[in-house]
Amino acid sequence: MLPEFQLQWNWHEAPAGGRDELQATRADLRIAVGAETVTLIREPGAGRYREHVTGSLYPMAEWIAFNWWSLVADARPGTQISQLRFAYKYGVGDDRAAWWVRSRRHILRAACDGFRWPDMLFVPEGRETRIVWMPDMGPDVRPGDHFASRGNSCVESAAFTATLAAFVDAVADRLTGQGITDTPLQEEWAAIRSTDEEEAAFCRIAARLGLDPYSEAEPYEADIVKAAEQLPEPLAGDFFNGVRPERIADQLEWVARARTLMGTAPEGAAPARALVELREACADVSARFFAPGNLDNPWHLGYEVAHRVRAWAGLEDTQPFDPAPLMSYRTEQVPYLDRGLVALGTSRGAEGAALVSARRFTDRPRRFLQARALWHLICDTDDTFLIAAAHTHRQHVARGFALEVLAPARGIAALLSDPAHLVSAEDVELIADDYGCGNIVVEHQLDNLVLARDFAWPGPDRTGARGDGGRTA
Repeated sequence: MLPEFQLQWNWHEAPAGGRDELQATRADLRIAVGAETVTLIREPGAGRYREHVTGSLYPMAEWIAFNWWSLVADARPGTQISQLRFAYKYGVGDDRAAWWVRSRRHILRAACDGFRWPDMLFVPEGRETRIVWMPDMGPDVRPGDHFASRGNSCVESAAFTATLAAFVDAVADRLTGQGITDTPLQEEWAAIRSTDEEEAAFCRIAARLGLDPYSEAEPYEADIVKAAEQLPEPLAGDFFNGVRPERIADQLEWVARARTLMGTAPEGAAPARALVELREACADVSARFFAPGNLDNPWHLGYEVAHRVRAWAGLEDTQPFDPAPLMSYRTEQVPYLDRGLVALGTSRGAEGAALVSARRFTDRPRRFLQARALWHLICDTDDTFLIAAAHTHRQHVARGFALEVLAPARGIAALLSDPAHLVSAEDVELIADDYGCGNIVVEHQLDNLVLARDFAWPGPDRTGARGDGGRTA
């Protein structure tokens, strides 16, 4: 069960006859994610805290309205969370223009306007939205509240956006009730609320590309429309989450070339027997992933499929798994540096399952790529799929599967065998050699599962393992 994102406020009495939107919307505001209070503030004195911030809610509502499409659709900051979080650490922003633009659309502290907001980042990942918040630490001469809470959590995206919309509605209604009707917030929010579905679909695509749909998307409109017409969902979603806006046309051509390289299976051709068996073994997990409204942890789903695949292959947890025999592999390099789209795959190529990568990979990274592709071949409902650098729900499941199928956490724990000692770089290198995977695969499994559990699992059933999962692979 995912935690709930909560915004709770109590209005202050507005000054008589005032037409100042800041004064009219003063309130006490509590922000929480589940049981965690984000607006936990250290008060001067002997260890006293309060759970709300006091100030005008207008800047926050205006920030939400003007960055609405980015908050609901732009997953790109997911690849740069550790860097972006510092862009507004003290509310002043980063001097580099690209970073400033990127961060101001996702970091609440960018709302500023004289008020100090929590150091809080929002990144939509599809069905879920990731929320990361950090305490104010170290020397800081800026006036205002100092927040003490820390967290990294996912909430349901539909409920999250509904909460944001209700908050902006309340602030807009408060302004109207105070006789204020001509603010930028009210104008922008009215336009968003009246957006029809066709325009909203374009705005979401533009946001997936990292663009503001109103001020930055126009130069790419023709390419966006062409790609949307040629690519069905979910191929289109992965495509727009991965490509750079100026490379849409080039990458669309690359997809066409890759499809030609893979070819198409003859009419009536049956999938390889191994894939049929694996799909049957994982059918119940796949059904859960694609069920409407399912909010199972994507990493857990990936792990479950990985356990089924290793059981099908008859492997112990300490034995390596090679996905290469289950698909053909080719490289069709792009003539420029754009790492957003990684590979195109299909279960119905001319020679069966096929994968075409957009750049050359050495053996170990290629094995991780093929493992990601194998999840799609087993679980995806579509014949053709994209592997992208995006951090979205689909890509998270495939990454989690690849980590666990290549280097099971239980196997790593068994190979280390001595939890009393710190894990060394040599340990990681030896285990990576044993599994034939990259060091980073082992490191992520250590961080996300093995060390996080202190080498312990809740039960003896190897297919029932559960963990908090990670998001760093």
